[in-house]
Amino acid sequence: MDREEPRWDKSDLSEVEFRPRSYRGPSHPSSVASDESLPWKIGVAVGVAVLIALLLFNMYERHQDRKDPEQALRFLGRQVADWDKEVERSLRAISAPVIEPRPAPTIKPVPPGFRCSDGVLLHREGSTWTQITARSRHVYCPEGSGVEACYYVTPRSVGCSR
Repeated sequence: MDREEPRWDKSDLSEVEFRPRSYRGPSHPSSVASDESLPWKIGVAVGVAVLIALLLFNMYERHQDRKDPEQALRFLGRQVADWDKEVERSLRAISAPVIEPRPAPTIKPVPPGFRCSDGVLLHREGSTWTQITARSRHVYCPEGSGVEACYYVTPRSVGCSR
């Protein structure tokens, strides 16, 4: 059957078929359902992806939380071991040297021209007396002896100290 184009002359309009205003083309039930469900599918996929990402992040954080204290304990264990070695070394160093007692200083006689008065050593220089200290550089050599017999005259060397 051939389609005839409508003519606008005086013809009978009873043969002309009019479509309703709500007509939107042929209906395909499968394509309409898929077009409407696409945003839902995308939303569900994004939601599932976010959920998986959060679960993975949570697992990673728990792993790190468990790993950090283990590393801290290992580090502290090494530090304590180093401190123990250092303490052992210092204890050995403290207990190892034997302190030998010093020999008692030899007290020499007070030479002529010097006087010991109340723990103070004095030396006569002309008409005055001067105090002799450990820093003074007075040397006395007994007459008739060699250089080996000479000594520094200090309050301690002649036994004149308080």
